[in-house]
Amino acid sequence: MIFNNKKLKIYFFNEFIDMRKGHSSLSQIVTHKIKIELMDGALFFFVSKNKKTIKGLYFDGTGLVLIHKKLDAGNFMSFNNSLGVFQVNDRELQIIFHGGHIPLSSSGKRIKLKN
Repeated sequence: MIFNNKKLKIYFFNEFIDMRKGHSSLSQIVTHKIKIELMDGALFFFVSKNKKTIKGLYFDGTGLVLIHKKLDAGNFMSFNNSLGVFQVNDRELQIIFHGGHIPLSSSGKRIKLKN
């Protein structure tokens, strides 16, 4: 990836987003709905309604970076039991970003993976 994600906080916004949104609209979601300071350097991901597209927003110190990925087959993991925003580690991000799924317990809760 284009950023050092070893010490990076990574968040997923668990509401579907219109993928036509750009830097400004996604920044507004981060500051007003998620209520986390975008300029602190965290990485925020948003998923489309059909779960085939994902966008990431990141401030690298000089400007906003927008990451956009659309899967050819399959879809991104759904976190239906998670509300609002949740944090993932870099290993979980790699799994999700490449179309994989994080294991869930029998109750449907996410099993945290070690870094």
